[in-house]
Amino acid sequence: MIKLHQHTFGTGKPITLVHGWAMHSGIWRDFARQLARHYQVTCIDLPGHGRSDKLTPFALEQIVDVLANNVVDKRSCWLGWSLGATVVLELARRFPERVNGLILLAGNPHFTGTGQWPGTKPQLLDQFADNLAADCQATLGRFLALQVNSLPNGKTLLKTLKAAVAECAPPDTETLHGGLEILKNADLRPVLAAIKVPVLAVAGNRDTLVPSGVAQHLQQLSPHIQTHIIDKAGHLPFLSHPQELLAVITSFTDTHFMDKRTMPEKIRVKQSFSAAAHSYDNVARLQRDVGSQLLQITDSAGLAGTLLDLGCGTGFLTGELTRLSRSGQVIALDLAFAMLKTAQAKLPVDAPVHYVCADAECLPFADHSVDAVFSNLALQWCSQLDKVFADIKRVLKPGGQLVFSTFGTDTLQELKTAWASVDNYAHVNEFYAKTALQQHLQQAGFQHAQLDSSLYLSRYDSVLALMQELKQLGAHNVLSGRNQRLTTKTSMQRMIVAYQNLCGYDGISASFEVISGVAVA
Repeated sequence: MIKLHQHTFGTGKPITLVHGWAMHSGIWRDFARQLARHYQVTCIDLPGHGRSDKLTPFALEQIVDVLANNVVDKRSCWLGWSLGATVVLELARRFPERVNGLILLAGNPHFTGTGQWPGTKPQLLDQFADNLAADCQATLGRFLALQVNSLPNGKTLLKTLKAAVAECAPPDTETLHGGLEILKNADLRPVLAAIKVPVLAVAGNRDTLVPSGVAQHLQQLSPHIQTHIIDKAGHLPFLSHPQELLAVITSFTDTHFMDKRTMPEKIRVKQSFSAAAHSYDNVARLQRDVGSQLLQITDSAGLAGTLLDLGCGTGFLTGELTRLSRSGQVIALDLAFAMLKTAQAKLPVDAPVHYVCADAECLPFADHSVDAVFSNLALQWCSQLDKVFADIKRVLKPGGQLVFSTFGTDTLQELKTAWASVDNYAHVNEFYAKTALQQHLQQAGFQHAQLDSSLYLSRYDSVLALMQELKQLGAHNVLSGRNQRLTTKTSMQRMIVAYQNLCGYDGISASFEVISGVAVA
């Protein structure tokens, strides 16, 4: 029996990663660690690659047999990269009971191009096959270089790629030839046309091996296939654009594999703000005003180095930071991928901004790597603020500043009072008190924390206008403690009447307590 090397780590929904031609599972290391924060990740070495036994012949049907007999998870989402995408498609065809979803990364069900289908030229694969016998090492080197061609950071990526590949001896010539034959001859388009499980296809618009135009052809095979093109990415999105790829994968799995009734709070928050990305700027007056106030209490002369905009939303504060910063870079981080894409579309292409989709409670940055952290009306959506402040303290350089604003307990007090007259359920989010914020900052090790509270009063034509604005901001009831019972039309009408009685009938007002603070790491 063929021994298949595999390594499983992390907890959550299972995802199995299958690498590409001439590679091994070590190529995934950094990206797999990030995935493992959300999933149970299994990385395998294909037969004859890395630490797995050789398979003769190295043919698609035999490879899939080995995977089906060895991989522990009985049912998984399979992520296949390049040749790995071909392998997982064949697995889905022959062992559909082992597959609950497919992610095709830089994959093509018909790898070689034809007049009607985009792909790699067959002559290129023939050339690789001919050159393997003459100089295997040089041929593999050219293949690695081909994957980073046309990328602005190609030299750095190539160095990283070579270091990862060199951890294991390359496959023998027979195995390499077998892989090229699979890429040259396999046609799994009928599998995709008939497939029943969710499929996500991710491509880079600068990929020299799998043209991004494949995505459009995939959707012609089946309109249910979800596609995503990563800008300025080549054949290695997991190395060049790991955060964007992670965001796309989590959005895909959240949509298809999460039970809405038991969906974790964090995912509800993410989905709420993703849905609001297109309408956010139309109603975010308060957010812009508070953001401007934050910049006024900031020493603009000290804005240098790496600045982090935590919970950047659609990028208002990010843009101001890039304008004021004397040097360095700005990192725009948000949990909602759609918010990041909106910010990226608004800001200049050449702006020194790095866009990162991540959780504020688990920042993907090295210790002492950030000079200042800014967060404008975002921390209130974090359920574990002690962890957030501790992680911010970790990534800040000694003496670095945290400048933030968040909603306080008096926010939407009129709406709370109106609902309290109707029932005993929680219809409005609870926010952090000033004393609790001060305590969390001290416990995290921040010094010289100065907090101020201001009350903003906004006017609305009606209660429904207020609630519609909250929805457009993504700030409607999304955290724990929200009313689990279905709100009836009768109870809603009773609340509206109670609210109008509080304010009179010439419109209504809503209070927003904003707590702003500066603390030193």
